[in-house]
Amino acid sequence: MINKKIAEIAEQFEAITIKRQMKIIAAKAVNSKLYYKEIIEEFERTLLQTLLEKYDFNVSRISPNIKLHRNSITKKMKKLKIKEKRTKP
Repeated sequence: MINKKIAEIAEQFEAITIKRQMKIIAAKAVNSKLYYKEIIEEFERTLLQTLLEKYDFNVSRISPNIKLHRNSITKKMKKLKIKEKRTKP
């Protein structure tokens, strides 16, 4: 149910540039009770989790696409407590 709702909202977002999307998210974050560090960590965790899912948790494939060394990605995964969840073929 939640994923369906997120997908619907994401479709509406597609027509908006990434900069505009970030402005909308930033405006919502400003009104939240989270601190700057928490907001940045949550964004980074969400982005990295989405990338990992897209590339089936293959860090070597993600690395050139986001121009971040695979060791840096692995360190970020540890820092953000993201565990590897590869799908089985």
